[in-house]
Amino acid sequence: MAMLTDRPEGEDHEQRPRRRRWLVWFLALCVVWTLGVIVWAAVALLTPAGDGPEETVERKAGMHHDQHPSAGRYYAPTYAKTEKDGAAVLRYKVGNGQDSSVKDFLRTYEITAEPKRTSPSEVSYSDHFGDLRRTFTVAYTPSPETGGYDYARITVRASGTDAS
Repeated sequence: MAMLTDRPEGEDHEQRPRRRRWLVWFLALCVVWTLGVIVWAAVALLTPAGDGPEETVERKAGMHHDQHPSAGRYYAPTYAKTEKDGAAVLRYKVGNGQDSSVKDFLRTYEITAEPKRTSPSEVSYSDHFGDLRRTFTVAYTPSPETGGYDYARITVRASGTDAS
């Protein structure tokens, strides 16, 4: 006795291989996608982060903490930009305390140049760091105490020297 079905005889056997083939391709695609995500995550997590824009300017000016490892400390700039002429400009705000002072800043970055007074509240230093010529301008903000200052703004301008 034959069973009544709404499918013609033999169609069931032809549909199964197609479904299996589609299922195999789908599972293979899922495996490839999963492996791709794992590789992407591993690369993203294991690749060291590059310098940010501020750190790039610090390196260009010879003021990055990696360039002065013997100091064991560093100052973070409040402003860092590369100008159109290629000069790196950094600005620092330094207090008048034990931990933060102009004297400590100069020692940290190994600045031994003789100061030049440019105004009653401003002093500048010039030095060379590798092939860079750096100019440091220290502008003191006077304090109510005689001979003291509340804080100083230090501007560093570094540009390459011409070897020719």
